[in-house]
Amino acid sequence: MTKLFRRKLSRILSREKFALAPVSVQLIAIFIASALVIILLSPLIGDLSTSYRLFADPSSYANAKGPLQLVVGLVQVLIGLVLFSFIISVLSAALTTLIDNIKSGSLPYVKKNHILVVNYNVKLPLILDQLNIRAKDKGRFEDVVLLFSEPKLVSYFRTTYNKERWPNLEVFVRQGDLLNFKTFKRLSVFNALGIVLLLPDHIEDDFDSDNFNLKILTTLSNHQPFFQHLSERQASKRPLKCSIELSSNPDSTRIAKELTSTALGSFFTVITPGDVIGSILSRAKVDVVYYKVFFEILSFDGSTIQFVDPRNFSSSGKLEGMPFEELLLNFKGGTLLGFSGVTAAGRFQINLSPFGKPLQKTDWLLFLTTNVKEIKYSPIPQDPLLLSKNGIVIPNEVASKNICVIGDAWPLGNIDDFIDLPSLAALKEAFFVFDDPMDYFKPQFLKKLHDGNFDNIIINLDDEHGFRLTMLLISINQNDQAFLSKIVSILNDPVTEQLLGRKVLRSNTVLSHKLSARYIAQISFQKNLDLLFSELAFAEGVEFQLLEVGKHIPSELLTTSLELRKLLAEYKMVYVGTVDGEKNIDLEANSFEGVTQILVIIHQNILNHL
Repeated sequence: MTKLFRRKLSRILSREKFALAPVSVQLIAIFIASALVIILLSPLIGDLSTSYRLFADPSSYANAKGPLQLVVGLVQVLIGLVLFSFIISVLSAALTTLIDNIKSGSLPYVKKNHILVVNYNVKLPLILDQLNIRAKDKGRFEDVVLLFSEPKLVSYFRTTYNKERWPNLEVFVRQGDLLNFKTFKRLSVFNALGIVLLLPDHIEDDFDSDNFNLKILTTLSNHQPFFQHLSERQASKRPLKCSIELSSNPDSTRIAKELTSTALGSFFTVITPGDVIGSILSRAKVDVVYYKVFFEILSFDGSTIQFVDPRNFSSSGKLEGMPFEELLLNFKGGTLLGFSGVTAAGRFQINLSPFGKPLQKTDWLLFLTTNVKEIKYSPIPQDPLLLSKNGIVIPNEVASKNICVIGDAWPLGNIDDFIDLPSLAALKEAFFVFDDPMDYFKPQFLKKLHDGNFDNIIINLDDEHGFRLTMLLISINQNDQAFLSKIVSILNDPVTEQLLGRKVLRSNTVLSHKLSARYIAQISFQKNLDLLFSELAFAEGVEFQLLEVGKHIPSELLTTSLELRKLLAEYKMVYVGTVDGEKNIDLEANSFEGVTQILVIIHQNILNHL
């Protein structure tokens, strides 16, 4: 035992081991050496107190008496100066190392209940904007840990963005090896609320960036204790909110789902340009209103989707067993969209617009509301819903639109699900992609756009050319408001979107990155929302539809929101909001002045049987 202690001591006292030892070990070694010097020299100086004073206070040497005390005391003073210098050097080096670790993002994160965002791309600041809104709405500070693979990304983020932009967030920037689970363990991944794997911007090739994210996902899923942690959270109906962003390559999506799927479902929500976001963009090409609806409900500000426990209204009576249509009309302060629950197999499910179905014991209520605290249950006398002759016409599942698309920066996606066959044939004739970008600005092409009698003109170019063409069309047709209202510009850059979004320009803009950021932010706090948005975005099951005032619904029926809810409920439609002539939406609106369209949700299976 003594031999082992001596061996360890000798290793610490070697110059190399001492230099590489932790600060605490270095300081302990210096203090032990100091104590030994004071104790061993004290018999030669006189006593222990005098030995300590000479070691700690060189000015005490002026009181030394006798040759022995003068000689030994001088040695004592010199050793004290050297050892105190060592202490200062060690502490100074430790402080420098600490500052370097902070700057490089090498410090651990030891708290819990945080969102861990891995990788950087242009959507990250927009995601933080949404998380900041949520934190402000909740009246608390929330921790977000950003993990990057390279030190230069840490420096870029810190120099580019001011934390004052997110006053309700505590943003911690860290850097590490993303293919080593120790990096995630250092950031308390077991205590996180959610994990978001963004598609990295610093890897330009889609194949390589997908591979990078899949390797990170493999690193997480291969760690058995963490995979067990995900399983336990899923089984306890408190799933860790995990999502991974990938390119549109279907193989990448398949691999990601296979890596994290169990009998209880997939642990990670896979986000790709071709899924919910792509479908929303496709619908925006048919009518920009659909984009604006999703853009608002995906934000933490304004009207949002909320899961509400029916037991919150237990004082108003028992809701279990009541049919959806009755509950729909009895709630105020929000719009009841449907129920959510868990199947016998333990899988989460969402049932939107479930007319004729009762609320089950295990179901929760799904609301669209601006403030979940204002939702009240207020029963009103109700007559049985009978299909009456009131002039309401059910809209077709697909629209008839003359659409022009300029450019192919974003794929058309599943636009054929939302327009009829004649419209699809017309779109193929009015889909313009030129090899030379300057051809988009030629006078004859601009005239063709103006005289083409299109319902929508979709500018689907890169941001620079899209901005230029939009501004050119606006300047040429600034007095033709009817034509300007047809223009829809699909953009990536938020700055360009803000420039084109000014009211004086009257231009409709669709910002893909901001829409994606809002979707990712929502999923990071409520993983199950991906099922809801998937159903609403795709042309199957329940989806948004627009009723044209004067065509699908007479204007004289637009009296009060309650009466409109009753009328629409007869046709198994849920009233959501209104749209004016300038395509502005007002969710849960109570006023119908200037309204041109009524926004509803309806199940397509019901349409087929009416």
